[in-house]
Amino acid sequence: MDVVFSVDKQAAFYYWLQIVAGWDDSSAVDAKSLAYYTGQIHSVLSQEQRKALHDVKYILQHNANPRQLLAELYAGNIRSHDAQTIAERTLSCLPLFEAFVWRDAQKTMLRWRDLLQAYDFARTNELLMNIKTFLASTFDLHTTLTVYILPNIPDTGVIGHRISGTDFILLRPYIEYRQSAIANVVTVVLHEYIHAIESGSTHSRALMKQSYEICIAANHIRPPHGFTWKNMYIEALVYCFANNITGGYARTVVSGKPLPRIEEFQRGFHRLRAKGAATTNDVIAWAGLCITDMVAQYIDEGKVIDVAVVDRISGIYKDMYLTKKRAYDSIRRPSSYLK
Repeated sequence: MDVVFSVDKQAAFYYWLQIVAGWDDSSAVDAKSLAYYTGQIHSVLSQEQRKALHDVKYILQHNANPRQLLAELYAGNIRSHDAQTIAERTLSCLPLFEAFVWRDAQKTMLRWRDLLQAYDFARTNELLMNIKTFLASTFDLHTTLTVYILPNIPDTGVIGHRISGTDFILLRPYIEYRQSAIANVVTVVLHEYIHAIESGSTHSRALMKQSYEICIAANHIRPPHGFTWKNMYIEALVYCFANNITGGYARTVVSGKPLPRIEEFQRGFHRLRAKGAATTNDVIAWAGLCITDMVAQYIDEGKVIDVAVVDRISGIYKDMYLTKKRAYDSIRRPSSYLK
């Protein structure tokens, strides 16, 4: 696993900028960070800065591929007219970022960078090769990915993102440096790296679409707010391998613990569900957990993912989201794999 960790002011600035612009209403939206950061700067924003944030929001919401546009900005590879426009119009916002975020966060981010750079990621090589084989992925495990370490906010867990088609990962470790939390941070890095592996598998994507058509679309089940069914399937598969709720398949390598079992989390999940407190990520983690034993067996036997694995994910989602009310609403508003 070839990863390089970087604390890059430009990447951090544009990530913060797109949060405070408030453009995103998808599952990737971070409402907590939006409230925190806008609360910091609201009373000191100049008219020029307000106009700049409005322009960023407008450009991103009207761009055909806003995340690829942001990728240009994060990586400093500005090619498009929209990226150039954002870069020029938001210069006035940089002092806000420096004063409210960068000044306090830089030292901690550098400490996280040094700790992660020293971590022995070679111990995950066999694990990742097994996952690649299972997914029939064409991803080159010798590809070097840059991990941009970004600021986080108080009382928030580790957050990671990967934009499809890029050679970097976005990582927001804990706001406070805690060496004892390294396993959680590494798990998120692995999760995002496995996304890169999965994106190289046309085989798994075809199976997901097939299972969706038969099990989800046929029952007119709409996805949770802010998610697409494509996202839901991909995340369940990647959560199966690495996540900070159950640990996933990677838990044996990262934490030295045995594979997570349904019995270990069943009571807690059903308690959350009974209270109506289970988030979509909780449901995704549950779906991933429910295929972990099956996936581990496939890997042990050298087998490649097949429709039986994906149908198990479909069955979990069908049980969770096919209610009388949702079925009625979905008949009026048919399901879509991409929407």
